[in-house]
Amino acid sequence: MNLEENKYYHIYHRGANKQNIFFGQEDYDTFLKRYIYYLFLAADTLAYCFLPNHIHVLIRVRRNNEQHKLFNRCKSKYQEGTFHGDRHDTFKPYSASSQIGHLINSYTKHINTKYDRSGVLFDGKFKRVEIQSQDYLNYLICYIHRNPIHHGFTDDYISYPYSSYNNLLNSRKSFLNRKHVMDFFGGEENFIAAHKEVLVELEEKFKLEE
Repeated sequence: MNLEENKYYHIYHRGANKQNIFFGQEDYDTFLKRYIYYLFLAADTLAYCFLPNHIHVLIRVRRNNEQHKLFNRCKSKYQEGTFHGDRHDTFKPYSASSQIGHLINSYTKHINTKYDRSGVLFDGKFKRVEIQSQDYLNYLICYIHRNPIHHGFTDDYISYPYSSYNNLLNSRKSFLNRKHVMDFFGGEENFIAAHKEVLVELEEKFKLEE
């Protein structure tokens, strides 16, 4: 099933046999760079979290006309090699599903070469859940950022380096759509308060696969 334009999706993917897909800081950095390279034009990213053996991403699939405008802007602004397809002179719509596939294949080849391994790295096809309500979407952003705490990798949101939490709260240039996210929550204070609320909940509001 293809990811449809202008719809929101929770994308998650796990290592084969629940094994690690990241083995050091450089691997996380490499995955993020390749994520931006393959997905930036295809999808608006609202939140992400990478853990040793799985990933979570929240995206909105860009409309074709939105992709086209972004393609032209990036084509004129950035050097070759900045985004997938930048060698083409004419625009061709990006399939978000295909771009995720390119990302997974590219990263798997990188890890196999780097660590002298072979075979699959991820467990089959990536999973996706369409997000159809604002409340669910807001909760999901908090849920994604809460994953490292849930799995015992950190005690708070701020100290985990491989999620979008800190990135959404600073002013540095980013591929994330900060304004979109903050508008959802009604500002940074509400964004932080919502995350604190989720952190202390005794039971999860929505049952989501981890």
